[in-house]
Amino acid sequence: MVLRTKGLWLVESVSLFRLLAALLFASVAFQNLPLIIVVSVYGFAMASDLVDGFLARRLKMDTYFGKVLDLVSDKSLTIVSVLYAAARGIHLLPLGVIAIREVVSLGMRIVVVDGMPLLSTNRILGGFMSCLLWGTTLWLATTPTNDPVIGIIGTLYDVCAGAFALNLIVRVCGARGRIRASLREAPQSRTP
Repeated sequence: MVLRTKGLWLVESVSLFRLLAALLFASVAFQNLPLIIVVSVYGFAMASDLVDGFLARRLKMDTYFGKVLDLVSDKSLTIVSVLYAAARGIHLLPLGVIAIREVVSLGMRIVVVDGMPLLSTNRILGGFMSCLLWGTTLWLATTPTNDPVIGIIGTLYDVCAGAFALNLIVRVCGARGRIRASLREAPQSRTP
């Protein structure tokens, strides 16, 4: 029991550190700090997603709290990434699409119907999309403001937005039955 508690603490601590690293990145990204500090904080946040997932599977530590903490940490890093990209001049439309998708999917994944999240996850596709977005943001963080590469980075954000939107549409269509069931179970409002 003690070993399980320590393993669980380790996995959840890594997720918590990702959340803190995302917030720290939001704090240091606009300061006059050496680039290595900014990139290291962001890189740590990205890497911690791989580490906590690996540890959770390896140690078989799977709790609802851990899933929610991991989900909130991931979404926080993504939202901070979108805000950073907006501040660096990336077009707002793709960033808005990404942000809206993240908020909608967060809400739908926390809701549980018949023991299953309203919106299911796909670890491989989700991991790919996170790597694409976070990798693009890391590239943006290492690129000077007037560099012509910013145009390519902006196009990558457009690709991310398209992938995120398509992913959400496909997942919502796949979850139609659970969504309908959750709506039938919702209490009906009464009018006076």
